Amino acid sequence: MARGGRKDHPIDREEGPVAEFVDDLRRLRGTLTLEELGRRMRYHPSTLSRRLTPKELPPQEFVDAYVRACGHDPEPWLERRRELGEQPAGTQPDDPADIQPDNPAATQPDDSAVAPPDAPAVASPPPVAPWWRRPRYLAPAAAVIAALLLGYSLFTPSESGTGPAAALLAVPVSGAPQVVKGYGFPTRIDRMAFRIFSPWWTQTAKGDVEFWSYESCPQGTTVYWVAVRPSREAVQFACNAWQYHKWTDVPPGTYQLETWKLHDGQAIKGSGVVKSSVPIVVHPKETPSPTPSTT
Repeated sequence: MARGGRKDHPIDREEGPVAEFVDDLRRLRGTLTLEELGRRMRYHPSTLSRRLTPKELPPQEFVDAYVRACGHDPEPWLERRRELGEQPAGTQPDDPADIQPDNPAATQPDDSAVAPPDAPAVASPPPVAPWWRRPRYLAPAAAVIAALLLGYSLFTPSESGTGPAAALLAVPVSGAPQVVKGYGFPTRIDRMAFRIFSPWWTQTAKGDVEFWSYESCPQGTTVYWVAVRPSREAVQFACNAWQYHKWTDVPPGTYQLETWKLHDGQAIKGSGVVKSSVPIVVHPKETPSPTPSTT
């Protein structure tokens, strides 16, 4: 994707799920340059470039700030970041020197604050415990963490293979229809080890979104999940067969399909067809911000 400013080095998605995640983060920003994102996040562009490489998983706080700066809901991305595991040992948070302060002048030394050589030493104040370690915050924080873990277990794929607890089931069909220009588009997955996204599309009226899919899976992988993002429910699809689902009454807005499977080290491939009951505009290269209407 061509952008002004710094140029991205291509990422080989076959390197693994971290490479796929970082590549999807890059695509999320669309035509925004690193310089523009840096101004929004108050990060130096060099820090952004370093974090958006497949060598290591970006820190959770970086993912949150980055996705917000791109104009998207960070929660699905934070869940995906947690699924990929905790930060590896030795990974440190962003250096405060890399973060641009609100007032650039604050980084300049103040000569008036320098004590004379013969000034008496002043004892440092005792360290103050971080707010999350103070007693009055411990119980509420524990309750919040428990609620998040419960929600995570209900709506994300589990390691046991059950997937989202609330997922609907796709129905078997004999095949997919032809694509009608202006009302849909074909999809193709050459290799997916964990998760992948379709192009964005925009619809200006409420309508139904239908999806036909056939994914070839290796032995041991039997299902995968598909959802219309950012707001519709996940649906479980069976491998090695044509499957179909319809999301009804999708409001006007900008959407994309998210397809994922259990992180079991195996890859799947296949194709499908997206069809809408109302006219749509597909965005194959740029990534507009999703703006679905409130239902």
